[in-house]
Amino acid sequence: MDYSPSAKELSHFPFLKKAQDHIKKSFPPLDKLLKEEKGVFLTGLAVRRINQALASKKTIAAHFQHRDDEEIASYVLARIIISCIQDKQLYDRLTRYEAERAYYFLNAETGSESEKGWNENAVLDDEQNSRIANYIAAEFRIDLSRDRMPLADYVEIVSVLHEERFKLVNRRVQKGFVAIRKEELLELLRERIRVILRRDLPYRVPKTICQELAPVAESIKKGYQEQMLQQFGSIEENAFPPCMQALISALTAGTNLTHAGRFALTTFVHTVGMDVPAIAQLYSRSPDFDSEKTMYQVEHITGRGGSGTEYTAPACAAMRTTGLCVNRDQLCERVNHPLSYYKVKKKDTGKPGTKKGGVPPAKPT
Repeated sequence: MDYSPSAKELSHFPFLKKAQDHIKKSFPPLDKLLKEEKGVFLTGLAVRRINQALASKKTIAAHFQHRDDEEIASYVLARIIISCIQDKQLYDRLTRYEAERAYYFLNAETGSESEKGWNENAVLDDEQNSRIANYIAAEFRIDLSRDRMPLADYVEIVSVLHEERFKLVNRRVQKGFVAIRKEELLELLRERIRVILRRDLPYRVPKTICQELAPVAESIKKGYQEQMLQQFGSIEENAFPPCMQALISALTAGTNLTHAGRFALTTFVHTVGMDVPAIAQLYSRSPDFDSEKTMYQVEHITGRGGSGTEYTAPACAAMRTTGLCVNRDQLCERVNHPLSYYKVKKKDTGKPGTKKGGVPPAKPT
């Protein structure tokens, strides 16, 4: 008899196609639902889900307080809300959180001596994998019974994993397949889930739905911006990663930056707290400076323009691809994003406020 996940299992893994099918008849169309009391309640659950994804310390509970269909609906609504916000960093944070949840639930399914598992109906095979684990793995094209994976899939999955053991040079590759250890399979499944969930965002949400969700979306966006400002504090140029310092040095020397360079620098300094006029002032040193054009470009990239889309600073991998990763130091080897470099370097200095020669704190916007 073919296995079909239970409602409880689907609520723990709401990204499954069958989970979406499960709730189709449970709720009215979204435009009507959002106007109902039930819609307000589900939106609240979705907001809590997003806020948990953005929190520095995450709490994941294996046993839910709400109905299975409500948990699934909150997942869908959370993705709809951030699609309306149009912030790539929020897409990344939410998809990573959902993948981490799935990994936790797969490991907590049968429980331990100190804690009861959430799935009392779990049945394990000879490989000690549950039916739902195999079901998820099959949907995400990973075979938990095999000790190898296609090279292309492996490279895509581990692109953001920086442990030495996952680097391809430390792997046995034969006939287009990469050798995998059994204890790594669920980790790779987690990353595969993250990759696929991220690839599906943003949704194409009707404008009327986004308008209905606008107050909620604006609240999340504002809260996240405040969180980032608190996280980064006052701006310290001396803590900028080498790539960003090189871009600023190029501007100071009167060099025109490439489009990729302008985009990387603008998104980076915007995220760490520099306001639009201050960013535009950086480019005033450029030989082809055009104040009107520069303000337009900066406002577009920072989400202040007509599109409302707020772009995220490129990761180190993207910086390498565009030839902007230069002057690497020891800290560069430990991080995968210029923003991560900045946070670590700033924390290591242990000195609050702007250093001499740094950039003054941004004015509130």
